[in-house]
Amino acid sequence: MGKRLSDGNTKVTFVSTIANINAPTVAELTDSGNITCENTITADGLKIGIEQGAVTGDTLASTQTFEGPGRTKAGIDLTFFRDSSAASDRMWSDMTNGTDGYLVVRRGVAAATAYSAGQKVAVYTVTCGEPSELAPEAETYDRAMIKLFPSGTYTREATVAA
Repeated sequence: MGKRLSDGNTKVTFVSTIANINAPTVAELTDSGNITCENTITADGLKIGIEQGAVTGDTLASTQTFEGPGRTKAGIDLTFFRDSSAASDRMWSDMTNGTDGYLVVRRGVAAATAYSAGQKVAVYTVTCGEPSELAPEAETYDRAMIKLFPSGTYTREATVAA
């Protein structure tokens, strides 16, 4: 069985503008204003969970409870290292409270590989929460956390366009 290795094979980019989340373009994903996050997020700091509600379908004559899948909501928390260089500390300085954008996540391809047409990515429309520094600990670097709030639709199966 060919299991997909995650180590070094996840690319995460905060993008300010995407015209079509189902087909983000290479130009949109590689714009110089984007924030490259995979070298800043801690090894266990990319937390994306999908919550799903339940729709009940009981009738007056029901003697059992029935449910169906309801609305979904993406929950995104990023834990990242702070950098002593302001130019490299963009997750802290640019992803500030109220900043709108898109979190793009590509899995299964080496993080160092550039985006190219045909690749599969997940695109989440988000608004940044307030970044907060985490408590200092022995033998670690300064870290911070930011919650990204879903502010529009998301897709976990977008195809990068040329």
